[in-house]
Amino acid sequence: MARQRTVRKVRVTMTIEPKTVVALDQAVEAHGFPSRSRALEAALNYWLAQQKQQQIEREVQAYYRSLTVQEKREDKEWAEFASRQVARR
Repeated sequence: MARQRTVRKVRVTMTIEPKTVVALDQAVEAHGFPSRSRALEAALNYWLAQQKQQQIEREVQAYYRSLTVQEKREDKEWAEFASRQVARR
């Protein structure tokens, strides 16, 4: 049987406003988190994923803004070609 690898967690201390603690406790209760720590970890992971997604979107936008008129025309032609191929299936 394979051993399950345990990840050591790091304790982090933070200071937040009382109203934020109340909201956190409400979220813990409403969403069934076992602890504040698990709720905060989930929230941070979600936020980090959103940041990564936004960075990718910025990079894609920058790429398309950097295209020349000819490259944009060619990209449009490829998109139309791909759409026709999908429609055939």
